[in-house]
Amino acid sequence: MKLRYTVRKRGKLFWQPTPEMRALGFQPKALGEDGPAAQAEALRLYQSWLKAKAERGKVTAYPPGTFGAYWDRIRGTAERPSEWWRKKGKRTREDYERAWVYIDAWRPAPEAPSLSRTVITQISTEVCEQFYAHVETTAGERERWRAIKALKVLMADAVVRLRLPYASPAAKLVNPQPRGRSAIWLYAEIDTHARKAAAMGYPGLSLGLRLAWETMFSPVDIWTLTKGGLKRDGEGWYVHRQRTKTDREAFAAISDALAEDLQVYMEDQPFEYTAETPILRQRNGNAYRSKDTFGDDFRAVRKALNPDEKRQLLDIRRSANVEADAAGADKRTMGELLANGLADSKFLDDTYTPPTVAKAREVAAQRLQGRLKLATELQRIRSA
Repeated sequence: MKLRYTVRKRGKLFWQPTPEMRALGFQPKALGEDGPAAQAEALRLYQSWLKAKAERGKVTAYPPGTFGAYWDRIRGTAERPSEWWRKKGKRTREDYERAWVYIDAWRPAPEAPSLSRTVITQISTEVCEQFYAHVETTAGERERWRAIKALKVLMADAVVRLRLPYASPAAKLVNPQPRGRSAIWLYAEIDTHARKAAAMGYPGLSLGLRLAWETMFSPVDIWTLTKGGLKRDGEGWYVHRQRTKTDREAFAAISDALAEDLQVYMEDQPFEYTAETPILRQRNGNAYRSKDTFGDDFRAVRKALNPDEKRQLLDIRRSANVEADAAGADKRTMGELLANGLADSKFLDDTYTPPTVAKAREVAAQRLQGRLKLATELQRIRSA
């Protein structure tokens, strides 16, 4: 029997819901030894997902006049999304749905309806403040920021669309964005991890680490990169793709050495690549399916090198930008190559400093200068 949304690891069965499923409350779950009991639980979870998906297709499953009914109204259905919802990017929609999980589950009091099933005119500032405290206490400041950001937008929108005679009860909530990560890698460290990955039998990950360093792409844009995104012109090799998170166009120059190794890697695979085939493969030959599979491989290599290391894959993107910044790269150019608003956002500037192929090559050259400066500074600190 084929079980949907499951993986088998070392004789055990795991439930692995997709992002869409997680937005409806389905979370990864270890089901135990792969046998009748674990398979029955996997089937039950799958049937629950089918039911939840069918309910989601309805106009609304919430009582009239509630916050949930309003949410369904402005979002529309999967078959007929509203104009408001259709214009949202994929990741933005996921953020709203992720926030809605908290709104749908939290109750102001044990006997009270959930926030989603509360009549919208009865949602007070006090209730919003209680919700804020609950999410921050139980899920952390980053999830609080995401959930309250969605709540503030939805409540403000409801006040306008429903012509309510008062200001949004969530308007006065102060929702500071958590400070971005600041950890960085040095080139030599990523090179060491790439070599170790190859030695441990992770050739796809090894190339993925090198790609991440040279392109400054997010991890998801590395493991989903297809053969069609690898291009060449008279000046050399480069990568051209749409960013998964923002759907914005992104370019990155890559070295001839990396491009050649990618070509050899693809030629060694026991199948023919098409333009749409993801380049990197797991050790079992399958394409990476999620950030978890790619991240699991990276963590195995990281642990083998240093069990106490805490830096992550996503820190590579910032690290590469620090190299360019050390050499004086223009922030607007970096924003174009990173496909984000670096030049216009203090948060992104703080996080990353931490589109054209020509600009990509210009930044690649500047990064070499920055790499030397950082290495010299590190040597000076160690010698002090």
